[in-house]
Amino acid sequence: MIIELINGTRFDIADYNLKRLYHYIPSANIEHNSAEVDGRSDIILNSKINSRVITVDFVYISQDIFDFYLLREEINNLFLREEAFYITFKNEPHKRWLVKVANQYNLQPNQRLETFTVEFLTMNAYAESVATTTTLKEWDIDSWAWNGTIDWDDVPVYSYFTDNFIIKNLGNTTVNPRESFLEISISANADRFIQLNNATTGEVFRYNGTLTTNDRFVINGIRTTKNDVSVFGDTNKRLLRLVPGDNRILISGASLAITTFNFRYLYK
Repeated sequence: MIIELINGTRFDIADYNLKRLYHYIPSANIEHNSAEVDGRSDIILNSKINSRVITVDFVYISQDIFDFYLLREEINNLFLREEAFYITFKNEPHKRWLVKVANQYNLQPNQRLETFTVEFLTMNAYAESVATTTTLKEWDIDSWAWNGTIDWDDVPVYSYFTDNFIIKNLGNTTVNPRESFLEISISANADRFIQLNNATTGEVFRYNGTLTTNDRFVINGIRTTKNDVSVFGDTNKRLLRLVPGDNRILISGASLAITTFNFRYLYK
């Protein structure tokens, strides 16, 4: 198992005389809001997918009882963090989970080896791909082709020079920029406006302003900037989501140099 901090620092638990025995990833917790209606069963008004708890069984290996006490301190230092961190299991190297330790765990003293269990509370409802779409490389088999979602005879493209193209979301859930990483970078000439339409979802983003190819125009999550200055007030205050599969993107109002979609695939 790999632990990765937000700053990118990575730790392999094997370097701490630890081995992962088993891990259990339950389905996400689904919360339903309902209303009572006389004469019939309750009506489900809406449903929400919440976080889950991942349970991991470990075994530590020590040389003697004194080594155990040193190892215990290293293990506590590895797992007990106020800030969230990522965990990646080596049998699924293409995805990672943002977590915190859910509660106390107990390491029983032993001069040789002993098992213990740690529960990790996920900070998000879904796992995410380790790499982003702009770092997608055909040779990086472990990060992408391993999970069987990419056919290397038809490598997906995420940068286009046209105003009509398809963005493939190869995860199995929708990428919503209100909750997940999605950055759209555009280089274009626009006299009055530029409009992006996801014809698959019917969602439209519009910026009412001028652009040149020397400008750096970025839609990053809920923020829209031109040359690193917020221009959110000049937009229609709408965002584009990417549903699983093909998303047909149409751009109008501008002559384009290049449009790039950078995001991570999400997994239920």
